This record gives sequence, structure tokens and C-alpha cells, in this order.
Amino acid sequence: MMSIEVLRLLAIVCIAVFHAFLQQYVQAIWMGPHHPVSVAEPVSALASSRGAMWIVAMIMYCGAWGNHIFFMISGFFLIPRMCGAAGSSGYWNTQLRATGRRIAMILATVAFYLLLVLVAGHWAPSVSNDTQSASLVYELEFVWLYLAFVALAPAIAWVLNRLGACRSAVVAGAVLIAVYALNAYVACTWQAQYGQRTLLDWRKQMSAVSYALSFGLAGLLGWAVQHNSERRTEDKRHGVRHADRRPLWTIRGFWLCGVLVLLAVASVLTAVMVMRSSYVALYALSFKSTSLISFALAVCALMAAACPPLHARVHAARRAEAVVAALASGILGFYVVQTLASFLWKAVNARFLDPLLVRASSLQSGPAIFGELAAWIAVGAMLSLAYVVAVCLFDRCVRRPLLRMVHLSK
Repeated sequence: MMSIEVLRLLAIVCIAVFHAFLQQYVQAIWMGPHHPVSVAEPVSALASSRGAMWIVAMIMYCGAWGNHIFFMISGFFLIPRMCGAAGSSGYWNTQLRATGRRIAMILATVAFYLLLVLVAGHWAPSVSNDTQSASLVYELEFVWLYLAFVALAPAIAWVLNRLGACRSAVVAGAVLIAVYALNAYVACTWQAQYGQRTLLDWRKQMSAVSYALSFGLAGLLGWAVQHNSERRTEDKRHGVRHADRRPLWTIRGFWLCGVLVLLAVASVLTAVMVMRSSYVALYALSFKSTSLISFALAVCALMAAACPPLHARVHAARRAEAVVAALASGILGFYVVQTLASFLWKAVNARFLDPLLVRASSLQSGPAIFGELAAWIAVGAMLSLAYVVAVCLFDRCVRRPLLRMVHLSK
């Protein structure tokens, strides 16, 4: 059965798989389907295979989806607790202390892995290239965004509490429409110039706005789920008739159906775009953080995980989820490692994946190329999974105990 921790771990895996194929996918997009296949340009094999492009294009939804899930899960749990206390005396003092502790944990995580990479740089000079200041500021943007959202969470909760659930929902809906209208514009007009992006470009800042919306909207959804649960408990206590009935939006199956429908829509849209004479429109479907499909999938997946099942889980399932929870706690560490220690994946890619792509580009027939590319995708996905497990186990066994020693982790 699905749970929040399973979803958290799935998000890490999806982000890792997404990054395994991102560079090759972008290159194939600009080559187009009619680019001649050449060993000198191994990515041309991917560009020439519409079937393989469809598979990789579907994987591309995973990147933004995983990022949305990361921010949504944090907002879903942080904000509702704060909303409940927003009207009490001493709210700001209490939240400032708790928020300061969370920020210290994030900074300590970055410092820990940065120190490890710097130490590794003494033995491998090429490693130090990944720890430049530009990398710390720009490539760690998701970690800094997470820090900013955590810092702003008490203020977001206070505003939601002042507005009330209904008015907050109206405001969130209006902001959602505006943000994704702008995102659609960015996806359709900014692709060719994306390599020249800067942090001060408003189109680049739409990523931060999109993820901030996910963080706040998830908090609002969590608040609604909490309020519904409290109301049902109160109704049962007073013997209200049909108190056990659950609204449609709190039933897991409803959201799982939403996930399936969205996946079907994404599959069809992607197939249509793959068959066009140019891949530019295909790229727009999953362009960075602008993908409405990725966002909608994240909302449905979050609610499916958060809504309790109709039947209790068996003991074996609970034990399995305990194992998953141990790995899923490494999501923040994985974000940092993926950036600061990117040389690890580059070495894996050069050793195992690049030769498969070169071999595919040396073939002549379409089916043979597709078969080799399918192997390339499968191996990349399995290596990504192994990479996630290795990093999360290290994070669980090393970083978290160290932070626990200084009272920054439970």
C-alpha cells in the first residue's frame, strides 16, 4: 500500500532516473528525429528512435514530479500544525525556535557533505571542480529553496489561519491559474535560451514560485485533511448519523484514479508529440518546473498517500514501510550529494551507460537501435536505483547519527 514514506522514496528514485537521461534527452530534442545516426554523435541514436524518445520523454515528467513531492510532503506536515497554533499566544517565539532548529539541520547537512567532498578532493583533484562557489549557489537551488520555504512556513500558516480555509482555497486557486499560465508561456518560449539563464531572470524565478505554490498548496490540503479528521472524530463522539462516511476527496481510490487518468493523458500527449517532425513541442510538455502534468500528478500522488486506506495494512506491509522510511529519510542528503558529488554519477555514466549509447549509434536498423536503447534505459534506471539506495543508506548510517549527537535530528 502507498504511504507518505513510500512516496518520498519514490520521489528520490524518480529524480535520480530523470537526471540519468536529462542531458542526452535535451541534445536529442534539438537534433530532431531526422538527424542522421552517427557514432561521432551517439545521442543521434536516441533522436532517431521515436519509441525510445517516448520512453525517455515519459521519464522526464519524473524530475519536476519528484521535486514537487519533496516540497509538498514538507508543506503537508509543517503548515497544518502551525495553522492550529497560529492563534495562540507565544506562537511566533515557539515557531522561531523550531524553525531555527530546522534551518540549522539543513545547513549542517550541506556542510557535512561539502566537507566530505573537500576531503575527497585531496585524493582526486577533479573532485574539487564540483565544489566551486557557483555550484554551491546555483546547483543547490532546491536545497536553498527548501530552506527558504521552511523559514517562511510560520508566516504562511499565520496567513492561512487569518484567511480561513475557504478564502485560502480561493486565493490558492487564483494563484495556481496565474502561475501555470506563466509557466506555459515559459515552456513554449524559453527553451532555446535556457542555457543562458541567470538567477535574476524572472522566467528562472518561476521555478521557485512554482515550488513555493506546491509547498503552500500541500499545506492547505494537509490542513483540510486534518480538519476533516477532527470533525469526523467529533461527530462520532456525539453520535452523529453517518459520521463514518468519508467525503470523496478523502478516499485513496479517488486520487489513485486521478493518477491513472493523468498518466494515460500524458502517455497519449507524449506519443502525439513524438510523432511530429520536430521534438520542440515534446520538450515543452515536461520543461523544467513548468509541467502542469507533473504538478497534477504530484497532487494526486500526495493525496493518495495521505488518505488512509479503507482496510488496515497487514504486518508485513508495515514492516516493509519501516524499511522504506529508513531510506526515505535521506532525501535531503541525496539532493546535496547529487550536486556536490556529481563526479560519482559521471563516473558511473562513463563506465556503463555511454558505451551502450555508442553501440546503439553504430547499428543500422531501427529495431536494433531501439533494442539497444531499451537496454541503455533499463541499465540507467537500475543504476539510478542502486545509487539512491547507496546514498540513502550512507545518509541514514552516518549523517543522521552525527546530527542526532548535536541534537539536530531525531
